[in-house]
Amino acid sequence: MNYRKILVEYGKKLLNRGLVAGTSGNLSIRGEDSDTFYITPSGMDYLETREEDIVKINSKGEPYDASKKPSSEYRLHLEIYKNYPNYNAIVHTHSPFATAFAVSRKNIPLILIEMKPFLGGEVEVAPFYDAGSVEVSKSVIPYLKDANTCLMANHGVVCCGIDMTSAFLSAEYVEDAAKIYYYSLNIGDPKIIG
Repeated sequence: MNYRKILVEYGKKLLNRGLVAGTSGNLSIRGEDSDTFYITPSGMDYLETREEDIVKINSKGEPYDASKKPSSEYRLHLEIYKNYPNYNAIVHTHSPFATAFAVSRKNIPLILIEMKPFLGGEVEVAPFYDAGSVEVSKSVIPYLKDANTCLMANHGVVCCGIDMTSAFLSAEYVEDAAKIYYYSLNIGDPKIIG
């Protein structure tokens, strides 16, 4: 499997679907063994990222090629992989509607039938910590126990999956649910499924 190609392809999709702006957000995938992960590089434009720019790291976050710098959120990705061996791919977005709820520190309740099978139900907000910190990486762990997605207070969204296709689909569904919930709040009296 060409992990680098997958990350380059989905990085472009992330930008094209409006789930990130500029160089924000990041993606990763579990590699060929228990000590290998691939992650998008730090501060690089998704449209310019090539396969050779993708950073291969070990479980301590150390790049196999010392000249390459992984995303500043590599700790977040590694902490999730360590705690949830069922996840093989992670998408971290700054999608506007979902991030607006993260900034307001409001959960996105179960309002759509797609949310249960694709997200695990309600999307909760993990506490705020500085981006890239050990604390922020640990803060999301309890929120991913029953769901594969959570909001990160004043930061963005993290979505996990058995592969990149499912993780990315979750990112799209979170933003769709956030947008619909936002509009329904403006209409008034949205009904929660459960």
